[in-house]
This record gives sequence, C-alpha cells and structure tokens, in this order.
Amino acid sequence: MTSSSGTQERDADALPPPDAEAPADAGAALEAAPGQEAEAATAIDPEEAERLAAQREAEEKEAAEREARLQRLMQKIAAHADFASMKDSVRSMQKVSRSEKAHTRALTGEISNDIAMTGKLLRLVNAAFYSSAGGGSITSMERAVALMGFQTIGMVASSLMLFERLPKTADGNRLRQEFGRAQMAALLAHEMCNSSKHIEGAYLNALFQNLGSMLAGMHFAEDTAAIEARLQAEGLVEGEPAWHDKREKLARQQWGLGFEEIGVEVAKSWGWPDSVRQTMRSLAPSSLERPAGPEEYQRVLCTAANRLAGDLLRLPGGGNAEERAEARKACVDRFAAEMGVPLNLDPEVLPAVVEQVKLVWDDLAKALGFDPVPVPAKAKTAEKAPEKAGSKPVEKAPAKPAPAPAPAARPAAAPAPANPVMAEALSAALERVSELVLSGAPAAKLLQLCMKEMQDALQLQRVIVCLRDPASGGLRGRMGMGDRAQELAPVFDIPLKPPSELFGLLCSKGADTLISDASDPVIAQRLPPWYGKQVRAQTFVLLPMVAGDQVLGAFYGDQAVAGRLQIGERELRLLKTLRNQVVMAMRFGGAAPGS
Repeated sequence: MTSSSGTQERDADALPPPDAEAPADAGAALEAAPGQEAEAATAIDPEEAERLAAQREAEEKEAAEREARLQRLMQKIAAHADFASMKDSVRSMQKVSRSEKAHTRALTGEISNDIAMTGKLLRLVNAAFYSSAGGGSITSMERAVALMGFQTIGMVASSLMLFERLPKTADGNRLRQEFGRAQMAALLAHEMCNSSKHIEGAYLNALFQNLGSMLAGMHFAEDTAAIEARLQAEGLVEGEPAWHDKREKLARQQWGLGFEEIGVEVAKSWGWPDSVRQTMRSLAPSSLERPAGPEEYQRVLCTAANRLAGDLLRLPGGGNAEERAEARKACVDRFAAEMGVPLNLDPEVLPAVVEQVKLVWDDLAKALGFDPVPVPAKAKTAEKAPEKAGSKPVEKAPAKPAPAPAPAARPAAAPAPANPVMAEALSAALERVSELVLSGAPAAKLLQLCMKEMQDALQLQRVIVCLRDPASGGLRGRMGMGDRAQELAPVFDIPLKPPSELFGLLCSKGADTLISDASDPVIAQRLPPWYGKQVRAQTFVLLPMVAGDQVLGAFYGDQAVAGRLQIGERELRLLKTLRNQVVMAMRFGGAAPGS
C-alpha cells in the first residue's frame, strides 16, 4: 500500500544521462538517437512550466507540513516515560524476532525479565490461540515460541505491555474495555478465518487495528474525550459508518493524523513489518455479493471482526443468560447476512463459533483484568438491512473480477458431533509433536510422527504427505503410512500453477477440507483420473501446508467408506495446530525432505 502524500519522484528516464551536454536554451533541438531522424524539441510553455513548478512546490510544502505534524505528535507521545521504555522493549524483541540466527532463549529472555508479565502472557497465548488445541497446557515461553514463532510472541507481548501501562483512572478503565473489545475482535478474526494463508496473522492484525485508538486514549485523553463527546452530541452511534468517518475527520483536524494513521506510524517506529502495518488500516469488501479476493481478505476479515466485537459488546447487559444469548444470536445473524458472502461464512455455524469465543473471552477477561461487562450503548439503534459496501467509512478496495467459485466440497469446519476420544488422542499427539519440535528434530522425523498421530487419532486407513516439487512447482507424494500408502504416494501428482483439479484448487486456496463422499458426481468430476483408478477412497481429509503465499505441501488422509470420517470443531482445531507445527518447523528449520 503506497502513501498518497509526499512529493512524487520524477521519472528517471526523463532525465539526461550524466555525460549529456546541456542545451543552450529551453528551445534548443535535441540530437536524435543513431538511425533516427532529428526532431526539434517543443519549446516549454512558460505558463505550463510555472504551473508545474507551483504544483511541485505545493506538494513539497504539504509533505513537509505533514511530516512536521507527525514529528510533533510522535514527540508528544514519546515524552511519556512509559512509552519510551515500551518502545525500547518492543524494538529489542523485534530485533531478536527478525534475526535468522536468533535462538528461542534470546526472545524468551527479553520477555521473562518480568515474571508477572510472563505469567499473563502465557494465559493470553493459551486463551487466544490454544484454548482448545492445547487445553491451556502451554506452560513455558520456549514452547509458546516453538508453536507460534518469534514474531507472533513478540507482538502479543507488545499488546500486553500496552495494556499493563494503562493508567488506574476512569480513562484507564475505559481503555481497558477498549482493549477487551480488541481482544474479542482478535479472537473472532482467528475463528472466522477460512484461509490457512491468513490464519497466522488474523489474531494479531485484528488486535492492532485498534492500536491508534488505544495510544490516543492513553496520551491524548482530553482530546479523545472531546472528539467522542462531539460524536455523541451529533447523535452518531459508535460503530456505524458515519461515526467512523467523522471520528477520523475530527482526529485529523486535531492532530493532523487519524486514529488509524497514529497506530500505523507508531508501529513503524517500533519496527513492526510492513505486512502488519498494512492490515492495521480498515477495509470494506469491494462487493457484498462475492467472496473477498486474496489481496483484500485479511483486512476485510479484521475490519469485520472489530465491527462485530463492538456490536456484541454494545448489546444491553440486562436479562437472564438465555435472553442475552438470543440477543447475541440476533446480532450475529445480522452480521452474517451482510458479511457471509465476502468472508465465506456459514450462517448456521457462526452463532456457535461466537458463543465459543465469548467463553474464551470471559476467561481471558478474568485472567488479565479487563471488564467483561458489556459497555452500554450510547444511543439506541434500530435494526436495519445490511448497508451497501459503498457506504462504509473505511477505505474501499478496487472492484475486481469475481474469483472462480470454490469446488462443491464440504469444509472441514462444518459442524460434526463432538468426539472426546479423538480430541484426547489429538491433544496427546500435540504434546508429543511439540516436544519433538522443541528438540530440533529434522523435518522428516516430524512428518513421520505427524502421519502416525493422525492415522491413530482419526482411525485413517492411510496418510500420505505431499511436498513441493522444485522441478514442476506442484506437489508430489513423498511418504505414506497405512494400507498401500507407500505404493500410492508417488501417484499423487498435484499441479498448482494453474491448479487443474480439486486437490490443486484446495491447496492453492489453503482450504482445509473434508470430503464425505468422493463418489458424489459434483466431487467426482473434479478429482484427477489417477484418484478414481488407483486410490478409490470414498471419504478423505486434506490439510494444505501453507506459509505466506507459498504452498509447502499437504497432508492427505482417507477412509474406505463414505461418511465414516467426522471431525468436530475442537478436533479440527487440534488437527490444524498439529499441521501448523510442521509448517513452523519447515519454515524455521530449512527445506523439507525431498524439496
């Protein structure tokens, strides 16, 4: 994302080469290139030249004024001692997390200097990422880093540092509620994310879309209160398009920067990567009638999660538990009616997902000390039909052609009966795989263990691992476990560019998928010929291994009989975490075997 401000650099091709002789005057003829006719240069119009010079001067002046406003604002923020100490801590962690030679102990040493914060950070990690997957069993910073990576842990720690520095005043209490809202948004984004390419950053990016508001509330409490009083006096309701638009406008009038811009600039001073800073800016979907494209999905998801969190926390807090649950469901239904298509959400599953997030959020509120009581609405809002994307106050992505429809496959996240036996087996598997990751075992050994654990926990007849083939750029079966797995592994040949059949489409999209009946005509026609001729399994699960935009490989597991394999929500999260550990090891431990 490029900035709209600042002076545009002139095209280097328009400048004469260093050894060129300058013309005697502006109307002099230029020599033509060899083999071409000489043409007289058009004399420069004095009025046009003056206009261009004035425009350039105005642009330079605007850029200088913006930079001066930014510097004054940052100086005011930096004048607070807490901010200076936090900046040093955050930059130190970021330096460690970006180092390719960094060891786990280097980062955990930075965090573990404060024992109390370490305990809270582990509670946050367990609640935010692994409440079901790890069962709250992540008890050391070393294991947290092994599971989540250096950068993620460093940024989660940064959010906790910010929360810990909130003043013990009425303004501080209000900001704690704002921090709680951001945490709920982050949890929602993580759970609603349907793309394995974006799942790694969904929590953090949704959390830090709120950074500018938190910082402004901390360092410019009176100005922020005045802006909010102005919004309330004008009858604007928090969360609605007009409220957001006017709030950013008033902030720019007051400070020269909007709330979001403040967060982005501070994140830049902390050394956060550009990929994170880009997603800190809110974004509405380019269309409500088709799925968000890959270039906008993450920002749209995080923006929507923040909006849903605000709507949920502004619901009235009265009535019994059942009435409050019904109010939440109605709120979620309205949200799904508008954002279900852009975010590829299942409206039948979403209310249950939100209820689960609410339970995790309540526990997190107790652990960290922010108020879980819903914030009363500032004004009553009548229910209304979903608004068009063009009415959003946030930046709108340019309209693009609708992506090809996804294959008619049943997502692995579809509801299924809970399976305590499977969940317990996967939890134990997660513990064993985590220990192997911490030991620094090679990727081949880790893949072998994961295959065995998946086969045992899911009672699969076979598991096959496909890895990227450097020669073709696609995926090829490299190893297998179970019935004829070693024999069938080489048969798996999955093109990715372009994907020409179901496996390639799903892996390119990073879509974790469970096919209950491979004989269904809609599914069968998308399967490659070799599958029907040689594999012939009637139900299978596919878990792509994706890091950023690169598909590293995929886990495939199957059952002979259609409908035999069912995976509930908790089991799915455990399975994804198992897969994600392998991806983490492949990213930080070098190339996978056979790549």
